Amino acid sequence: MRALIVTLKSPIVSLSSADIFAQTGVSVSTVNRIYAKAIERGFDPNIRPMIIKDEWVEDAPRSGRPRKHTLENTEKVIAKVCKDRYGRAGKELTSIERAEKE
Repeated sequence: MRALIVTLKSPIVSLSSADIFAQTGVSVSTVNRIYAKAIERGFDPNIRPMIIKDEWVEDAPRSGRPRKHTLENTEKVIAKVCKDRYGRAGKELTSIERAEKE
């Protein structure tokens, strides 16, 4: 959606923020913020052909506490859960096999 907004607001299409709001439902202030961030991150609206890189429109890293659940901790929990009630190991799935099942 962000790449679409940057494209519509660029000089090639040159829609106003209000027109973009009417077509996408994204508020005018959000449209302006997305376009300003893209320019701040390196987007040049005057270059032809127009190039929009992912890093210009992707989410910024979130602040806050990092996740407690690392891959290593998840593997330990799954290994413990895969044992039966007598402590015998059942068939354990590797992380690759679990990813394939999902």
